[in-house]
Amino acid sequence: MGTTIERLKARKWLWGSVLGLSAIGLSFGLRTLWLGFYSPAEFMSPGTVLSVRVDETLTSSNAIPGDVFEARVVSARAVKGSAVPSLGVQAEGRCLAVRRGAGDDRPGYLRLALTGLRDSEGRLVQIQSSAISQWGSTEFPTLALALRAAVEADRRSTRAKPREQLSPTPEEAVVTPGTTLNFVVLDPVAVGTRRVP
Repeated sequence: MGTTIERLKARKWLWGSVLGLSAIGLSFGLRTLWLGFYSPAEFMSPGTVLSVRVDETLTSSNAIPGDVFEARVVSARAVKGSAVPSLGVQAEGRCLAVRRGAGDDRPGYLRLALTGLRDSEGRLVQIQSSAISQWGSTEFPTLALALRAAVEADRRSTRAKPREQLSPTPEEAVVTPGTTLNFVVLDPVAVGTRRVP
């Protein structure tokens, strides 16, 4: 009878330890599914301003609505405690509206929005941002000629678009790689980057 009681105690201890380890494993598994394996996701708050520069020149003479453009984050301003993407992160945007210039009284127009950020693993994280408008200039012909020269120089680079490049007239809207565009993030976005101190 003594050995039967000892066996029951040993089984009770064995089942208790199996159930305890199962509970720990289950809680770790649920935590991993809920928060992610490495750490909780950091969120970029709405209202964060992302400043980007496009990789290639965009003009109202050759863009069409729906065109995707690539850019790089050059600065980010956010509220304290909000996550922001690292500088130099690849961003993706879209041309929402385009109108070609049609003379002195109707300058060209580009309406652009950011649609995504690439994470460190190359995945595109979708974002909602404000849209910005870039208008052509008929009031400042010197500026328009300088922009035209910048477009010509960019066209000679190795990253020219395969689509026919039309030389923009002074009334066309032009965004060059040197132009900084500011977009405001509208919805929270999960990012795995640095926090604003």
